[in-house]
Amino acid sequence: MNKLFAAVLFAALSFASVHAENLADLQAISKQLDARKKDLDTREKNIRIKEERVKALEENLIQKEIEIRKMQDAVTSRLKEIKVQEDKNLDKLAKDYSSAKAKNAAQVIVKMDLDKAVQLFQRLPSMTAGKIISAMGTIDAEYAAKISERLTPDKIQGVQK
Repeated sequence: MNKLFAAVLFAALSFASVHAENLADLQAISKQLDARKKDLDTREKNIRIKEERVKALEENLIQKEIEIRKMQDAVTSRLKEIKVQEDKNLDKLAKDYSSAKAKNAAQVIVKMDLDKAVQLFQRLPSMTAGKIISAMGTIDAEYAAKISERLTPDKIQGVQK
């Protein structure tokens, strides 16, 4: 019976030893899992914080875009107002130059910005424009030629450059 007792005792001790090793392994795995969970929780928290920041920045950008569009609309509207006023001024100026002597009008127009002068000539009756260009030729022939070039269409019917 001693042999049987010894065998049972050995088996029990072996089982306890294996069980203790398994328990130690399970505790080590549990610690690793706890550490991994803590790491994942920290990462999740950091990701949430970053997502909130990105969302706030996105909302800020949307607001800025809305403000920029409002400013663009205001600038566009103001430019249209300026263009309308400029057109009225040029129409009035064309009317005034139509009733002035060609030589006097030419003396003033040669000192104008070329683009404005072209816009003015586009509003003048062709007979008046011709007389003023002719008078300008005696004052500043090069300037008169530039205006004439700008007033000439790039393509004349049937003729191409």
